Amino acid sequence: MLDHEILKRIEQKADMLMAAQDDVNAAVTALTSFLGDLSTQVQAIAADLAAGGSTPVDTSALNSVVGQLPAAQAAVDALTAPAAPAPNPAPSFRSQFRA
Repeated sequence: MLDHEILKRIEQKADMLMAAQDDVNAAVTALTSFLGDLSTQVQAIAADLAAGGSTPVDTSALNSVVGQLPAAQAAVDALTAPAAPAPNPAPSFRSQFRA
């Protein structure tokens, strides 16, 4: 195989990896935005319930969801720094001529 063909294959693989990383970054951005919106809405609901006065309201489901937000946020935070893939070793000069 000629050197330029090898370089072209490497470039194609690098393009695929970069596109996949862009997809991951977009998903992380969307999830982070969603969690921010969710947190804001949950806080508003909790404030409305607290301001409700003496009307008894069962907030156990809300409290459960609020308790899960830190774990969800931590999971999204972990996605923002994916591990870099290990590079494949370059083929040796001799291996290119082996059958």
